[in-house]
Amino acid sequence: MAGLIVLESMWNPRGRLLDEEPSVLPYLKAIRQSLGWEGARVRLVYRRFHTAYDLGLLLREVLRKRKTFRVCYIASHGQRRKLLGLGGKAIRLETLTDYCRPSPNMGFVFGACDFLTPDTALNFLKNTGANFVAGYQKSIPWTESMLVDSLFLSYLLGGTMKWVRTKHGERVPPLAATNNFQITHSENPQKVAAQLYRDFSLAHDITFTLFTLQRRRGRKPELVSSFDLHRRSIHRARRLLRDL
Repeated sequence: MAGLIVLESMWNPRGRLLDEEPSVLPYLKAIRQSLGWEGARVRLVYRRFHTAYDLGLLLREVLRKRKTFRVCYIASHGQRRKLLGLGGKAIRLETLTDYCRPSPNMGFVFGACDFLTPDTALNFLKNTGANFVAGYQKSIPWTESMLVDSLFLSYLLGGTMKWVRTKHGERVPPLAATNNFQITHSENPQKVAAQLYRDFSLAHDITFTLFTLQRRRGRKPELVSSFDLHRRSIHRARRLLRDL
């Protein structure tokens, strides 16, 4: 059973605890239920954090049980190289990487504005050993980014519909013998990000990016960006069309 740990901060920038505000939890509960209908069981654990201290306690417990959890989703306001807790208190990158060290086989998704630039991703991956880190390079709208995050997590934890091309060039999802949609699943997070861009172009438009480190003997680790890979694939496709 795949494990997803969700850590969410308050969204009210003034820290008003009793004001109404959105939450990622209903979206993720719906994903867990829909994946369960398709036979993919997901263990979902949700907790709130308010300060760097709270987040540190939760992340250390996550790492203690890292065989249980495959993905950690952290949702909060963000700025360059830092997350924002209750009342806008900063949780800096250096503090965060210390909390997340070591994280082998764990992937992190940050639902936060401006946080995950390439230099931040490289720092985080090198210092934590995480399998991948994903998030946004610019300011993002809450609802649209939540839809992108939800679809990515659904694809990663449960897979996505298999699509084929008909002889007329249409893209259709074939049905299995039981009249259910065929599901394809990948353990490669970069491939999952590519599937997300293919099906939901908004993900690329609002700079959702997944980073991994490519390690080769005798060379420095190389940062691989799903955003750049997708952009290069589009350019190749356009060149091929021009050459026809």
